[in-house]
Amino acid sequence: MLPHSPRADTMRSFLSGILSFMAIASVVAADPPRKPNVVFILADDLGWTDLGCQGSKYYKTPNIDKLAASGLRFTSGYTCGPNCQPTRAALMSGQYGPRTGIYTVGAIGRFEWQTRPLRPVDNVVKLPLDRKTIGDVMKSAGYSTAMFGKWHLGQDDNHHPSKRGFDEAIVSMGQHFNFVTEPKVDYPKGTYLADFLTDKAVDFVKRNKEKPFFLYLPHFGVHSPFQAKPDWIAKFKDQPTAGGHKDPTYAAMIASVDESVGRILALLDELKLAENTVVIFSSDNGGVGGYVREGINTTAQATSSCPSSVA
Repeated sequence: MLPHSPRADTMRSFLSGILSFMAIASVVAADPPRKPNVVFILADDLGWTDLGCQGSKYYKTPNIDKLAASGLRFTSGYTCGPNCQPTRAALMSGQYGPRTGIYTVGAIGRFEWQTRPLRPVDNVVKLPLDRKTIGDVMKSAGYSTAMFGKWHLGQDDNHHPSKRGFDEAIVSMGQHFNFVTEPKVDYPKGTYLADFLTDKAVDFVKRNKEKPFFLYLPHFGVHSPFQAKPDWIAKFKDQPTAGGHKDPTYAAMIASVDESVGRILALLDELKLAENTVVIFSSDNGGVGGYVREGINTTAQATSSCPSSVA
């Protein structure tokens, strides 16, 4: 077990999310009279204090705050793989890195391990095909399943989420504008990725409202590069900084993720599905920041996993 740390704390809802998934799967396997719908929305690199309900006085997240206030908040958790790929491997499989072989992002060549006393173990970059995903489990339980967003567990024909338990799947990451999707989907010029993914999620829910569904919506936001819709940036430009939060573009990215959550919640209310839908929101591994404070980097980041400040 790793020692307690702010960055590990950002994984609180990560582990509780896996437990929730497993609990839901065990319930639906018993074929109850009415199966609950499940919606899991994941933010990418969201920092510890980056939500209003987590103490931010600069970022505006009314929809996520409302969800937190009306539901359960999980506030204790640990991780042995605090970055994107192992987080997703664990969420999808329910297994730790030593079982999936996914410890970090990419191959070990990205590290200067030759100058260190020990060579790291080789890192798997695709979730092994012999591992069942939560998509597999939910589909076998009679759910319609969909995934829209950042997969990061292999995008070839065999590892794509459409082959890992998801009836519908569109993968995209890397850019918030002019993004690439797999499979290729045309969209209007200037479309923001968070909006595109939410549009697909909304369409899926509408088409599957009469039967149980599992929707996995892993946003690429708020991962770098920092890119946001101009109208959202403008809303934060003149706002006083608070608690070390001061980047209007990053604030606008968070606002877009919050807007996505709001759209999903509003749709569930409109379709009268809210009372029979489990909605889970989490960050993956915490914010990228705090390096200046530790003397590692001289370039300030927009956020941090520190529970009190990004300084």
